[in-house]
Order: sequence, then C-alpha cells, then structure tokens
Amino acid sequence: MGLFDRFKKNDKAEKKVKIPDKVEIDEDQLILKKIATTDKDRVKRAEAADKITNQFVALDLSKNVKDRAIRLIAINKIQDENLLRDAAENSQFFDVRSFAWERLGENNKSIAEIVINTKKSAPVDDIYNKIVDEETLEWIAIEAMDKRYRNASVEKISSPEVLYDLVFKSNDKSIRRACVLKDSFDDEEILKRVAIEDKDEQVKRAAIGKIENEEILAEIAKSEENAKVRSLIFDKIDNPDILKSIVLNSSKSDVRSDLVNKIDDEDLLVQIALEDSDKVVRSEAVKKISDEKSLLKIISTENDRFVRQIAVNNLSNPQELIKIALEDEDQFVRNHAISNPAIADEKDFTYIAINSTHEDIANEALKHIESEEYFIDILKNAKIDSIRKSTLDNVNDLETLIRIVLANEDEEFSLKALNKIKVEKCLMKIYEQGISENISVRAVSLIRNQNYLADVVKNDSSWRVREAAAKKIVSKKVLKEVSNNDENEYVRNVAKKRMSL
Repeated sequence: MGLFDRFKKNDKAEKKVKIPDKVEIDEDQLILKKIATTDKDRVKRAEAADKITNQFVALDLSKNVKDRAIRLIAINKIQDENLLRDAAENSQFFDVRSFAWERLGENNKSIAEIVINTKKSAPVDDIYNKIVDEETLEWIAIEAMDKRYRNASVEKISSPEVLYDLVFKSNDKSIRRACVLKDSFDDEEILKRVAIEDKDEQVKRAAIGKIENEEILAEIAKSEENAKVRSLIFDKIDNPDILKSIVLNSSKSDVRSDLVNKIDDEDLLVQIALEDSDKVVRSEAVKKISDEKSLLKIISTENDRFVRQIAVNNLSNPQELIKIALEDEDQFVRNHAISNPAIADEKDFTYIAINSTHEDIANEALKHIESEEYFIDILKNAKIDSIRKSTLDNVNDLETLIRIVLANEDEEFSLKALNKIKVEKCLMKIYEQGISENISVRAVSLIRNQNYLADVVKNDSSWRVREAAAKKIVSKKVLKEVSNNDENEYVRNVAKKRMSL
C-alpha cells in the first residue's frame, strides 16, 4: 500500500476543465479511455490507463475519475507543466492535487493538500512539521478538516500580514480569535476592522482588548450591537469628552442608553434628558438626575409619561410634588407624585385630599392620614363630595356629627353620622328638630329612655316614628295601650308582638 492509499475523497466541488475541442485525439486513446473508465474488470481498467499516452486524456482522467488507482496512474502520465498545474488546481481529488504539486516542485502545497484533507495522525504530523512557509500555513488554518491542524498552523504563523489576511478569511471563530491574540497582531486599524466586522462576540472582545486608542474605541462603540461588547469598550474609555461625543452623536439608541449609565456629569445628563430623540435614553438619563430645577424642567417639557414619572420619583421637594399631584394632567404622573416618600406630613396629605379634583389622588391621600382633626377638616372642606363622605368612618367628634345631621345636606350621609351618635340627650334634641321623618325615625330607634319613648309613641304624628318608638318600649302597660288605641294598624301590630315577647 503506497503513500496515496491514505488519501480519501474530497467532497468539495471544484471547477472541471474539459479537453479542448481543437485537440485531436487518436481513436486508440479514446478506446483506452473508455476501457479505463467503464470496464468492469479493475485490472483491465488499470492496464488501459497505463497504456494512455495522450496527456489531455490523462489530465481528464486525473481530474474526474472516481477510481483512485486510475486517476493516480493518469496523473503520473502528465509531463507538461501547464497540464500538471491544471490538475493541481482543478482536480476533484486531493490526492491528485497533492501529487501534481509535488511533481511541480511545490512541496509545501503538496503537503498542505494532505494535511487539509486528512485527520490528524502521526504520519501526517511528520510531513506537516516540515512546513515553514506561512502562506501555506494560512491555507491549512483556513481549510484543514481537522481543527487541530488549523490551530497548530495559527501557532506557527508570526507574520502580521499573514495573520491580518487569515483573520478575515477563516470561517472558524476560534482561529480568528487566535490570530487576534498573537503578539504580532497589533495594528489598531486592523483590530478596529475586526471589532466592527466580525460577528463573534469573543473575537470582538479579543480585538477590543488590544486597542488602546480611545478614538478608535469610540468609533467601534457608535455602531456596536452587542451590549456586552459596548460595556467592555466603555470601560476602556476614560476621556469624558470622547464619552460625551458618543452619547450625543451615536445614531444607535442602545449605544446612547448604555453609555448614560457610565456618565456622572449631571449637566450632560440633563442635556440628554431634554434633547435625546429616544425616550428610553431620556429615561435612563433622568434616573441619574437629582437637581430639582432640572427635574421640574423635564417634567414641564417632556411628552412621554414614563420619563416624567421617573423625574417625579427623583423630586424631594414636597411642595412641588403636591402641586404635581393636584395639577398634572396625567393620572400616572399624579400617582407617582403622591407616592413619592418626600411627602410624609399628614398636613400635606390633608391639603391634597381637600383640594384635589381627582378622586384617586384624594383617596390615596386619605390612606396616609390618621388624625381625626385632619379628617374633620377634610369632611368640612373637600372639593369632592365622595371624599368628604368617606372620612366619616374616621370621625367621632360629637359636635361634627351633630352638625352633619342638622345640616342634612345629604340624608343618607346624615343618617350615617346619626348612627355614630350615642349620647341620648343629643339624639332627643335631634328628634325634636323635626329635620325629616327618616332622621326622626333613626333618632328614636337609637333612644333607650322609656319615658321619652312612651311620650313619642303616644304623641308623634308620624306612624313610622311611633312604630320605631314601639319597637324600643318594654312596658307591657304602654304596649297594651298602643295596641288598643293607635290609629295605625302597623303600629298596633308591633305593640302586640312586643307584648308577646
């Protein structure tokens, strides 16, 4: 078994060159070619190939015949240098290409064909180790089927020019990264091109890691899609003017947004918050702004509600927050204002609850109030009727409750207040005012004084009031009198039922 017995078919499609039509080929050569390519007997095929003398026929066989023995016999027949080169460059089979290169005296290319198209082994290692030509090593680094030969070739290359060429030709990202990491790969313009053009993050990072020129780093950052890569670039730039130029001039909002997180210059952040075309970038800038005047300017000029909310969250002046909570047109902005922890005083929440024309804001303010005096103030002065009424559960002041009942601006509300009054003398006074039948009924239902109730059940003109009194009377004598004498059947029946208890 000879050297070429190690060779395997190369599946890569190659250009085929036909025999020129003008070449005259003897009939016997064509017959031998037919036998060499079609006969079923392998020995006859080999004998026919060995008898071929026409080099064009031999070239055709060497480039296209699948039978390895036939094509190697054929390539050995070729003596013309141009035809050998044709076979070396265009044969479908790497064993033919290797043999052709060897016969042309191109030993590096001959070896490269073997290394590129075979798996790593000791015999191949022996011939591979003889290669010193770096262009040949580049070819192997690009084409070798075995990754180990690709890696080894990069290790052996030191020429910057070869490495620069290889990094843009290789499809193997690990090879491209290995090129970049070589000490001789130091041209920052080439590194810039790699960082911009390469699609692999690790290759980009390797290139960026070797660039020291901050202007070059800035150029890369302006168009970089990968956030991790951008972060690496920004970490390497110390010049604030360069960072400012990127954040103000990059056409990519992601770049500007990432860079905002690296900036501490509040004047620049304010400029970005006011001028950037992207709301996400503006919001990231606003998050880092603490100056009250700047925040208020942003709130007053910004169209995006979420950016305005962030600005409101950063305010610390309670009076400004109160103003926003009361006056801003956007519900969510108002909610953020009243939720800002800078508003903490019950007086401030009381002021909001009284003056707000937005029920949700007033209700939120009520959640922060505990003192009854403030609830009373709200009850008396709130602009929203429902807010005034919602405070009643927190009000127990007798004078306030009586005032509500006597005013009777809303009977349901008055009845609710009346239910909270426990002082009988006050209940009696309210009853005696004759404010309304419903209030009189409710007042009497809350009175326990039997003598007073007996007087009411005998003398009140409203049967509903008398009925309410009868339901509270315990004296059998009084109940009997009512059951016999009251003019209203319902009242009489209530008295009768009470007597049976």
